[in-house]
Amino acid sequence: MYALTAKGMRFIDKHTMSLGVPSPVLMENASKAVVDLICSRFPERKTRILVLCGSGNNGGDAVCVARWLTHLGYHTVLYFAGNPDRTSEEFLRQMNIFTKTFPDAFIGGLEGDERDADALEASYDVIVDGLFGTGLDRRLGFNYIRFIEYINSRKAYKIAIDIPSGLNATTGQNMDALFMADETVTFGSYKIGMLMGDGRACCGKVTVADIGLASSGYDLVEDKLIVCDNKYFSQNADRALVPRLEKSHKGTFGTVGILVGQGSMMGASMLAARAAYRAGCGLVKILCPRKFMGYFNISIPEAVVIPYRSEEAQEMAEKFLKEIGVAVVGPGLAENQYGRQILDVVFSNSTPAVIDAGALNLISRNSKSFRKRRCQCVITPHIGELARLCGEDIGVVEKNIIGFVKRFSQKYGVSMVAKNDVSIVSLIDGDGQQLYINTIGNSGLATAGSGDVLTGTVASLAAQGNSLNTSLLYGVMLHGRAAERFARTKNGERKMMAGDIADNIF
Repeated sequence: MYALTAKGMRFIDKHTMSLGVPSPVLMENASKAVVDLICSRFPERKTRILVLCGSGNNGGDAVCVARWLTHLGYHTVLYFAGNPDRTSEEFLRQMNIFTKTFPDAFIGGLEGDERDADALEASYDVIVDGLFGTGLDRRLGFNYIRFIEYINSRKAYKIAIDIPSGLNATTGQNMDALFMADETVTFGSYKIGMLMGDGRACCGKVTVADIGLASSGYDLVEDKLIVCDNKYFSQNADRALVPRLEKSHKGTFGTVGILVGQGSMMGASMLAARAAYRAGCGLVKILCPRKFMGYFNISIPEAVVIPYRSEEAQEMAEKFLKEIGVAVVGPGLAENQYGRQILDVVFSNSTPAVIDAGALNLISRNSKSFRKRRCQCVITPHIGELARLCGEDIGVVEKNIIGFVKRFSQKYGVSMVAKNDVSIVSLIDGDGQQLYINTIGNSGLATAGSGDVLTGTVASLAAQGNSLNTSLLYGVMLHGRAAERFARTKNGERKMMAGDIADNIF
């Protein structure tokens, strides 16, 4: 399943019509999908339904919905809240069909008298939103803001057609008022804005309806993201979960090596080690300053701890990288000269690496060794680290996370995930790039150490024989699924700690 921008969806529509599918057919299919959902949720024909329509194509969908509901015997009121001077051809076509089919039907919003007020103030079981569609790219005027706020205050089950009115379909920006839907029926694909910014808060449950858009068009659209949800994971998990043979030993499932610097926060490294084991690798080795050796032996007794003195850090790191399958550098890594030395050693060697946290902040200060690196690596910045890597203010990056991820990933030829409430993954394969959006997870992931668990998970999958790209993508999904699994306990999201995430990877 894809998520597209508003521009991308317009292209798919036009591409489909260029193949001979008329626009009215697509509108009929779209509207019938909304009607089918309403019929399944509210089978009683005495259900009272208010259908709000604007003057564009989304309004045309709404008029078609009202016609079908009236035809099926529902108590339906169609209310026009658009601009009569800016009506689309499809809206006028649908309104003409409606008035000819039901010549005696009352249409609210046209007279400006007390009948209109009565129609809005009446009691309804369902309110259907067809005011604005995916083409909305401007701020709403005061009257629309008041109207949407009033509709939100009404007690009814609220359903949005394609996208909630007031939501920017591309960015997820609130255009000053949002229809708060209990459920959204969207057509063909998710719109990126439904998954970003304010999108998830106002869409409610989302149903993606197949309305007959030509699948060949998706190959021609560049600004698309593959949606990683639980369905996608279930259908593709065998790509990352390498079968475990009974005839095996710890070396069979790979070795993750974690490089710990001087003055580091040990807890982060411990969480990464714990997650690596929980995700299935056979052995975790930890290279750490001698003074930390005892702490690691106690907290992660399953790990092999290799101590070093500060003056031999680089020499020991060189040797350590030859003994492991995948390196982890960054969790708890101090941003000092010792951390820089270890990071430079990793970049000058060929051992695959997962880069996070302190290592990313060191790169943001000086990216020379990162640009010239010999090793294959993936990076896992959160939004603040991404802003530092890009040399931008965090507020600027938050408004265009996808764009910054896309450009940074291309510039440095590195696969990455930008960790946020919804994470963006960019996989670089040769000269190609594919973007993904991960919707798996919950607010429990917003806890200290969660990112360190992700780093260990990704490294573990890579150590078991997966490519770094596969490990990154499926590591992100496993991480989210672990949070969802723990959230099933009472107050799970609220009480979740990073260790809980690690312990629930499988």
